[in-house]
Amino acid sequence: MERRSETGGVFVCQFGGCMNDWFEWNGRRCTELGIHVLEQPVYTLPAERSTFTSVPGRSGSLTVLEGDEVYEDIVLTATCMIDSENRIPALSAWLKGSGNVTFANRSGGFYRARIVNQIAFEKILRGNPHRKFAVNFRCQPFWYQESVPEITVAQSLTTITNPGTVASEPVITVYGSGDITLMVGTTIVELTEVDESITINCEMLECHKGSASCNAQMSGDFPVLASGSNAISWTGSVTKVVIQPNWRYL
Repeated sequence: MERRSETGGVFVCQFGGCMNDWFEWNGRRCTELGIHVLEQPVYTLPAERSTFTSVPGRSGSLTVLEGDEVYEDIVLTATCMIDSENRIPALSAWLKGSGNVTFANRSGGFYRARIVNQIAFEKILRGNPHRKFAVNFRCQPFWYQESVPEITVAQSLTTITNPGTVASEPVITVYGSGDITLMVGTTIVELTEVDESITINCEMLECHKGSASCNAQMSGDFPVLASGSNAISWTGSVTKVVIQPNWRYL
């Protein structure tokens, strides 16, 4: 595929014949709307959320972290081109709001993001229909691996391994009955009066069965799956534990 450069000449797309010239926003690839990416976002590590306090009589400052693995958002910018200004109304309707974004230079997963900037469509060359613009995605700090299968744990004292670089916030469904004590790593969760199953959504901080809230049946912290090995065990009448792990990376 060839494109016109800003000086009017023809150049050949880099990255192996334009294999890297796309992003996906909420499941739709930008090339379907005539958008091609000229420059992918730079791989950016998030900053830890922290405060710095000057202490009288002490050099430097005291660093206080808000919590373990708590990071600031990152802004990832894709610089793009369209071949006609007639496409602008359709793009304006699409490039807004919040959702999941996948970039060609980090495929196989996604960021949770929101489009926050005003988008200016600049002419590339006078008399040329091509226009260039930048989209800023304000992303939560983690990259989530896509299409991760559920993990079924059928025996207590089973170890599962988190391949990610940070702890994940899983969705855990416990199948059983009565009063159950679930242990995930070093976190202990007490569940009472379980009727067939109960789900612990560690990202939403909700315990439920279907659409019914079961928060009153749970006590203890919502567990995470730390990077590396995690032991899963329980006491009580449990037939299995099914985990949607939500592996994530910096």
